Amino acid sequence: MTFERDVNNFPASWRGIVNKWGEFNANYYDRFQDLPAWYVENSNSALFSAAAWAEGHLALCEVDAEKKFYTGRPGRPATYPGRMDIELTIDDGTYWIEAKRRAFSLSASSDYSFRHSFLSASVKEATENTTQCQEAANALDCCVASLVFFSGHIRPDAPERARGTPPLMRSELIAAETAALRANMQDLGRDLGARVYHAVFSQRDCRIYHNWEGYYWPAAFGLCAVIFD
Repeated sequence: MTFERDVNNFPASWRGIVNKWGEFNANYYDRFQDLPAWYVENSNSALFSAAAWAEGHLALCEVDAEKKFYTGRPGRPATYPGRMDIELTIDDGTYWIEAKRRAFSLSASSDYSFRHSFLSASVKEATENTTQCQEAANALDCCVASLVFFSGHIRPDAPERARGTPPLMRSELIAAETAALRANMQDLGRDLGARVYHAVFSQRDCRIYHNWEGYYWPAAFGLCAVIFD
């Protein structure tokens, strides 16, 4: 496969699902040179749910759930009918998952990459959003979790794609961005008081082919999660 796993530190019960999601992405890319992880949150949630079924678990997307509307003002928060992005059942445990999706531009010249704080902010936002359905989840003996799907590309005008640049330059960039991402998730975990799990799958063929010259070059994809068991 063109994409291979760099890291997957999810709990054992989740690890197979995450690996299968990565495998589905890699298989699709190898056939069509297109990456499902580039697409919207709903597509990623659906593929993640399919991975859960393939691993012998149960999952549905866009499940009705009662949510709380927190305004920051004193008083009891109002409730409203909402949707949970993914309902995942592993063995006897069910998780209500709040999902998001983000795309990043990887380059030494980029100001929106893995090494910046934007992914951490998205994980934090998704984790805070899980509180909206915590009461309803508790009533049904369910756990909550946040999940952020992400992808990283290298733009055609990035210095790492200039004519004559070696594949090693892009490989080293991906490794550095992944290392920064992992360090940021550790820092975020300390801030949240909870472990931030993460998995990254990165490109192994770092050559730039002629038919890619005008397109974003797929460098890496993955997901981060905070799981409240």
